[in-house]
Amino acid sequence: MDQKKDSKAYGVYKNIVILTNIEVHAKRDLATIKTFGPTNVKQFTMGVDAIDYMAENHVDLILCDSSLNDMSGIKFAQIVRKNMSGRPLPIIMVTLENKKDHVLDSIAAGCIGYILRPYSLDTFEKYLILANQLDCYPEIEEMELQEAKDMVERGDFDDAIEAFEELISYQDEAQKYYDMGCQFMVQSKFGKAIVSYKKAVKINDLFAEAYKGLADAYKGKKDLEACKKYLKKAADVHAQFDRLEETKALFIEILKYEADTPNPFNSLGVTLRKQGDYPGAIHAYRQALELTPNDENIYFNMAKALYFMGKLDEASKEVDMSLKMNPEFREANKLYQRIHGKPWTPVRGSIVHPRPIAEGAKESVKDIDP
Repeated sequence: MDQKKDSKAYGVYKNIVILTNIEVHAKRDLATIKTFGPTNVKQFTMGVDAIDYMAENHVDLILCDSSLNDMSGIKFAQIVRKNMSGRPLPIIMVTLENKKDHVLDSIAAGCIGYILRPYSLDTFEKYLILANQLDCYPEIEEMELQEAKDMVERGDFDDAIEAFEELISYQDEAQKYYDMGCQFMVQSKFGKAIVSYKKAVKINDLFAEAYKGLADAYKGKKDLEACKKYLKKAADVHAQFDRLEETKALFIEILKYEADTPNPFNSLGVTLRKQGDYPGAIHAYRQALELTPNDENIYFNMAKALYFMGKLDEASKEVDMSLKMNPEFREANKLYQRIHGKPWTPVRGSIVHPRPIAEGAKESVKDIDP
């Protein structure tokens, strides 16, 4: 192996943490990573010990097994992603697990690489290089994004719009990487699948910022229709990646211009439900309620997803809430009848709430099949 030739590709990784509770795995990973010349390697068998160490010390890369003494590798990655401040730490899952669900859960937890044991030195090097490339991607586009934002600050709105639109034109590239990830998953090439999916995510992160930049530029030009259009696009991208606070901030800004704008999480939930992703839809609807908690349509939509999952008791509770908010809600009453075999009626002695004005939107999307 020509280490000198490839050193620039992974030389950024000087301080490395290895996590596994299997001794033979720990020895193998340590011997392998030492080949690439990091100056400092720490090993842990417990996730909490590694987290404590990372809170006090700089870490460039984490090699995490699926098995730890106190938690799973995926749980550790989730904790790091949620709680570690500053620049996200790159985590490569190194594991015996070759099940599709474990790979997808690792992606969702934020891992940037996936190496199956037993691995060869060449395989390890390849994914180390890919992970480093992904960690640095896309620096040029980020510089272009900042330049476009600076144009807005200077009032150069036309130039800014042109720059943002050029960044958005990379959307086909994100789709290409997503499609590649799907192909690699089918082929059980999990490491390549994660790299491909993560590149797609990073490009989409860029879209959200570019759409927001376009909204700001058009606002500067007093074109409020275009401003609203791109604020909605930015909110939709953030909703797709489950970013509640970013979506909420954009949603509130959109409401200044359009009081009946759709709740982006609710719209996402409807799309996911129609695609058959019922758990994803329910999660999106719960996020939607964080934005518009008094919306009977969201409760109905959630009930419908639960109904298709066969969770009739939970579906009944949600559709009942929807009907309490709006007793005249015909679609909700039909769903109630499918669950219970009889029309909905208020419980004697209970107070039927008049339909309230939703906090944020007058009317949201109902999940009704054509």
